[in-house]
Amino acid sequence: MDIAFSRPASRRWPLWHVALLVLLPVLVHLPELIGPALFGQMTSDPLSVLSVATTTRRDWLEGGLLPGLPGWIDGCAGVIVQALGHLVASDWRQGILPWWNPYSGVGMPLAGEYQPAAFFLPFVLLLGFPGGLLLMKIALQIVAGLAMYAFLRALRLDKRAVLLGAVLYAFNGTYAWASDGPSQPLAFLPLVLFGIERARTHVGVGGWGWLAVGLGYLLLSGFPETAFLVGTLGLCWAVLRLVQQPAATRLPYALRIMAGGAAALLLAAPQLVAFADFLRDAWIGPHAGVLDAALPQASWAMALFPYINGLFFYGGGEQFGAWWAMGGYTGLVVPWLALVALFGKRERSARLMLAGYVLVCMGKQANLPIITGLVDLLPGVGRTIFYRLCFPAEQAALILLAAFGLDDLFSLPAAFTSTQIRTVFKKPVAWASVALAAAAFGAWRLNGPTRDALRGYSHGPVPTWGYEAGSVLLGIGVVALCAAGFLGWGRWQSARARVALVSAGVLGEALLLFCIPLLCVRAPLPRNTPLLNTVQRELGLQRFVTMGVIAPNYGAYFRLPSLNHNGVPMPSAWVERMKHDFGPDVDAVTFDGITPNRPGGQFFLAETLAKRPEVFEKLGVALALVPHGFPLPGSEALAPENRLKLIYADPTADVYRLPNAAPYFEAGPGCSVQARTQTEVQTQCAAPSFLIRRELMMAGWTASVNGQSVVPSVEDGLFERIALPAGHADIRFSFTPPFMAWGWAGFLAGLALLGLGFAGGRQMRGDVVALRDASVLARRA
Repeated sequence: MDIAFSRPASRRWPLWHVALLVLLPVLVHLPELIGPALFGQMTSDPLSVLSVATTTRRDWLEGGLLPGLPGWIDGCAGVIVQALGHLVASDWRQGILPWWNPYSGVGMPLAGEYQPAAFFLPFVLLLGFPGGLLLMKIALQIVAGLAMYAFLRALRLDKRAVLLGAVLYAFNGTYAWASDGPSQPLAFLPLVLFGIERARTHVGVGGWGWLAVGLGYLLLSGFPETAFLVGTLGLCWAVLRLVQQPAATRLPYALRIMAGGAAALLLAAPQLVAFADFLRDAWIGPHAGVLDAALPQASWAMALFPYINGLFFYGGGEQFGAWWAMGGYTGLVVPWLALVALFGKRERSARLMLAGYVLVCMGKQANLPIITGLVDLLPGVGRTIFYRLCFPAEQAALILLAAFGLDDLFSLPAAFTSTQIRTVFKKPVAWASVALAAAAFGAWRLNGPTRDALRGYSHGPVPTWGYEAGSVLLGIGVVALCAAGFLGWGRWQSARARVALVSAGVLGEALLLFCIPLLCVRAPLPRNTPLLNTVQRELGLQRFVTMGVIAPNYGAYFRLPSLNHNGVPMPSAWVERMKHDFGPDVDAVTFDGITPNRPGGQFFLAETLAKRPEVFEKLGVALALVPHGFPLPGSEALAPENRLKLIYADPTADVYRLPNAAPYFEAGPGCSVQARTQTEVQTQCAAPSFLIRRELMMAGWTASVNGQSVVPSVEDGLFERIALPAGHADIRFSFTPPFMAWGWAGFLAGLALLGLGFAGGRQMRGDVVALRDASVLARRA
């Protein structure tokens, strides 16, 4: 019999619990927050770490107390979240709906690309401030902690277990290692679970409000793969609660869950419509097929001992694959507590479901044939980078199990003697320790090749053996500390001492592992203002192309149109043009001008720029930014009037002008053109003519010619072309994704439904729920 009982609990949250969950993320990141003013202006800002338009350059792993990156593995934290998010925030601040990005490639959808999280309000607005990436990370950690606190309270766990579980979740391995898109949906999973619990215990109208809010923010948070995968955990929890409901209440409960999901879809309708519209004409790269791949062998050990192979990208290039595969870590204490929790009786079905969920995820990560085949049957799962992006969902399940394990200890009567406590926990502690030791040993063996490769490697003040020994000693030490607390060894026999000992082990490991990457913060590099001013002055409405001087998408950050970009999906017409112009091996996701390197290490675009500048000129590229002294072999064969002209040089960058770059606006013969902005232009023509606008043509673009609306046609397979009348013409271009009227209608309907979800009815008291569940389970038994 699965006994699910409920303790009476105060409606009020202890004030110091709330203060801790709000202030702890701020305090942990305080050195980064005040770093620009103190400590040698230390920063974790990708803008400086990636050396974007700076007067000096340095190795991307250097500059901190320890070599590595300060809190993010993937540079998409900068080139996507920061760069494009800054553009979104800037658009909102100016009252512009963020539909279009004219600063990357030849123009592309902004909201429709999804990752810029154009409707992730108010969080995305933080990216408009200096240090906005850090501000958003702190805000999401606070939301994650408070949401998990609300959910665990709804389960009626011991208040100390609730607080520890909330802190563990706010400082999980994904927030420590992934300040890019995969971490953004994570804060709202507990809100989804809390909404399910509220729907379960609701009587009367409504009851799905919090579920709709949680699911809505999952959809709006900017990374659909992570949102989808953590959403599967929410789905499993909802199905579990459906099975546990009394027969008479299952239909109302199911209707509340469906209403919450429908409200979430409607609230996110503008984002979803924009995304669906883009997908019709988008290239989605590897996501077009099934992406079954196994987690690298070294990554299994790094999940349990996060720094056993050093900090981010420690070692040679052959070790980098393991780092690129990491979407977070668990540490050793959380899995140990999760294993201990499997012996508990309260919410037995929930514990087994969570354990099964973790095992299925691990089987898929290992690419075990049967499990992988079954998981891939779920629509869309096979198209995700599962081995990396399932880490957040795995961590959530393990942290929930850990909270149950803590509750098992903390809820014991204070009068229990140490002998009684050992009787309760001797078997769970022993089996959990043996199982975790076996798993750790297996991961250690899989890490053997990496360990051997790193033996002769050294980088920074900590030797390779120091990372290895420190990781093992820390893990074993904190597990031993928690085991002592569970078994009441030595002086740790009183209830207060047991709680203190286990809490110290749990929080100590979580906060220490979280803070280690912060030792990689470094002094910022000075902004290359003369370079940026030169580009802005010389560029006008035309584009520049760069090879390493300004990272992809940062043209959007500085509002300077750049041919370079980083992201997926991409407009399919643009990808086809890239393959035609630059060769079939072009990297359409990371079009940085450098990768993939040509034979001899030459930058990818260097030969085309030197020998065939007309390829860029036809795309409206007027400037080329290359590292200072960068050779352009073969350019001497061009006619003098076709050669690139050096117009600016400093110790880090050279700027060349392409002499025959096509203008952004080009009219036919007999016309004069006066451009005011990228979307507003005036023409004067002696006879009817045409206007070419070198911006990507997609469904949704319209033009107003003297107040008359027209739809542009396609020029050169890529750009926009409209007819011009004789005489004066005042022309305005605008972009709105097709069917967006349905998106806004859905949003308004979602608001109305959300209000209904919070209105009416009442929540059943915890003791009533407990009696109901116990009665149902007793009948089933």
